[in-house]
Formats: sequence, structure tokens, C-alpha cells
Amino acid sequence: MKIKLITDGSSTMPLEMMKKENIGFLESMVVIYEKFYRELTEMDFEDFVGKLYNYDPYPTTTQVTPEDALNEFKKAVDEGYDEILYLGLTPKVSSQMNVARLAAKTLKKQIKIHIYPTDLNCGSQGAMTYNAWKLLKKGKSAEEIMEYLDSIKEQVYTIGLTEDVKTLFKTGRVKRGSIKGIMVSLLKMKPIAHLTVEDGWLGYGASTSYDGAIKKMVAEIESRTDPKIEYNLFMSDAVNRELVKVYAEEIQKVRNIKEVHYWNMSPVQALTSGKKATIATIAPVVEE
Repeated sequence: MKIKLITDGSSTMPLEMMKKENIGFLESMVVIYEKFYRELTEMDFEDFVGKLYNYDPYPTTTQVTPEDALNEFKKAVDEGYDEILYLGLTPKVSSQMNVARLAAKTLKKQIKIHIYPTDLNCGSQGAMTYNAWKLLKKGKSAEEIMEYLDSIKEQVYTIGLTEDVKTLFKTGRVKRGSIKGIMVSLLKMKPIAHLTVEDGWLGYGASTSYDGAIKKMVAEIESRTDPKIEYNLFMSDAVNRELVKVYAEEIQKVRNIKEVHYWNMSPVQALTSGKKATIATIAPVVEE
């Protein structure tokens, strides 16, 4: 059975990797001065992030168009695939999965389509997609992959920081989850947010320095993960290369990490998180 894997552009998986491995992707749109740009194929990431704080009005986003979603699914039919496995982002962030469901309904007589809600997004969704890709290469069925993803969903954890609280809370995708989260908006601090299946993105607190923020985040990773499990680490940043490497090194001191992947954030994620945002996702390794 030939299965086409499709995810969202905002999962942070590199465009080059998805093209090489023929992983399909649904691109959200970034709206800049009333012009619409597909987030991966029509934008220069570093140029966009470099100009992020200069935009007035601030850019907005919109979900993938129904036509784009349908065309992406049709590609799988044209390429001779028997099934599609679409790993969608959490509805807490976007209604994009509804667009995917409509596309799937249109093609239901031509190809079998599995819509899997990851309940996650950004690096967490990317980690789930990476593991699904690994399992596809091992010959697993879509049902087996979805069962596996269910089993690790609660073990995939993402936590990161930004330098700009106005950007962090601007879109409303990150909720002020505590008194700590509220106080961040009143002080010049490094805001921290984490992603959980239950709450989506949630303000976690802040620190007065990058070093302090990293210590807090690494401690939280250590408290939420199992020292007996081997993990992969997925690092993403909005042009903050030095800090993301330091962050990864500190995580490797407390957990058994097999692989470290350095991925750019998607423009949509950078738009939400802000310039110099740095995020880590830790996920169990697929057993060989």
C-alpha cells in the first residue's frame, strides 16, 4: 500500500526535506500590506524575520485556501498513491483541519484519506510528522502509524522563549495562563511559553536573561520527560542561531538525545513568537 504523508507548513519541517522525501504540505498564508504570500514557497524567511518589527500594520495570517488543499491532495492521486495520511495541527490554533476535511470529502471516491489530528503544532507537529515518515519507511500502515502517534502524543513536549511579549500575545494564540504570564507584559523580560495537548500554547513565565530562561526551560523539560527514554530533539528559531545551539547543548546534559535537528520556524510561527524566538521540541525516537 503506497501512502502519501501530508502535514502543515507551520510544522517547521524544512521545505528541502519535504520536497526530497515527497512529503506534502498545506501552506497557510501570510498577509503583508494586503498582499497574500504562501508561507514556505513564496517567502524569504530571514528577510521576513529581519523586517518583522518594522511592519505597520503588523502582518496577519490566514489558513490554507480550499483550492490549495484540494490540489495538494490531488497530487497524491496523480502520483499513484493508494492512501493519504494527513497530520493536522491543533484546532486550538487554526481551523485549517476543516479545510483538509473538505478536500478529503471531495476526493473520497478516488483515494482513501486519513485525517489525523495531532492536537499539536509547530515543532511538536513536526516531530510527529518526522516519526510518521520514519514509520512509513519501515512499511507501517496508516492505522499502525496513527496508533503509534496516539501512544507518544503526551510524551512530545515543546517549550521556548521570545524577546518580545507584545508579539507573543499579539495574535491571541498564546494565552496568559498565570499571574507570571500577566506580569511578563509589564516588565522587560524573556517570556516563556509551552505547548501541551490539553491547553495548546500557554504562557509559562519569564526570566530577566536568556541564561535564566534556558535554565527554567531545561528544568521543565527534565520534569516532563523520562530519563529512561531515548529522544530526538527538534530545535527551531527565528534567526537566533547561537542561542538555539546553547539551548540544545543544555538539554543534552539532562536527557539521552539521539539526534538534534535544527529547523527554521515557519514564517507563521515566527510571526506569532517574534524575532529571535527559540523553541525546543523533545520527542521519543522511533524504535529500530
